[in-house]
Amino acid sequence: MRSITIAIASFSLAFFGHPGMGLSYEVTEVAEGATIAGRIAFTGTPPSPRTFEVKNNPEVCGRERSLTKITVNDGFLQGAVIVLKGIEKGKAFESKTLKAKVPDEGEFHYDAGEHLALNIQIKNCNFGPYTGVVAATRPVRFINHDPIKHTVHSYALKGRRANILRTINTQNLSAHSEIEHELPPRKLKQGRVVAFTCDRHTFMESWMYVVDNPYFAISDRDGHYRIDTIPPGQYELVVWHPTLGTKTQTVTTTTNGRLSLNFEFVE
Repeated sequence: MRSITIAIASFSLAFFGHPGMGLSYEVTEVAEGATIAGRIAFTGTPPSPRTFEVKNNPEVCGRERSLTKITVNDGFLQGAVIVLKGIEKGKAFESKTLKAKVPDEGEFHYDAGEHLALNIQIKNCNFGPYTGVVAATRPVRFINHDPIKHTVHSYALKGRRANILRTINTQNLSAHSEIEHELPPRKLKQGRVVAFTCDRHTFMESWMYVVDNPYFAISDRDGHYRIDTIPPGQYELVVWHPTLGTKTQTVTTTTNGRLSLNFEFVE
């Protein structure tokens, strides 16, 4: 767990202690909603990927793997999570698929509907992208497509110290199996971040921001993000990355409004 502790030590404390973890979201029609879009820039030199010699199951995972924690393309950050907080009702959750970078093959599938339903497709010893979102009140389904066992752990950031982890649960995923993993809301009420790891394969690591509404986006390869169908109102916009920290801004949306908001992380 050494790599996880190091990553957490660099976090901003801005995402701790937010109210509304138990917020009940209501799906309703949004006529002429607003849109917020922009790009996430990065200035500096991102660290090189961390490399691992694979000791367990190299015949499936490969003899060497790497973990990239900061992905930058032409000065723009991929994988930043952008969340609008404080929205109690609005559009339904949308179907999304987030794929890991080649050669990793894991995927996050989000089903459409009234609740956020996350299905993690474990493939080629990989959960999916380095970042994503998860709901505190919904179980996560893990589907193991590999012909080997994975031991999945989940951790929540708790309290006011960013170097503390707390294990929520442990599950064993045998070859080609499926489990549902509960994330108890009471254990997440002081934090907004969950990490998934595998004890057998330490290069498997993904970080999730906890959301309670569908108004979120994850910056693409060119740093672009877009959140639409937003009800009029005043909200807190959060931009988060598990290594680079958190930025926040209060925004006010109007009917058919269009906001262009860009952010920059500096390393």
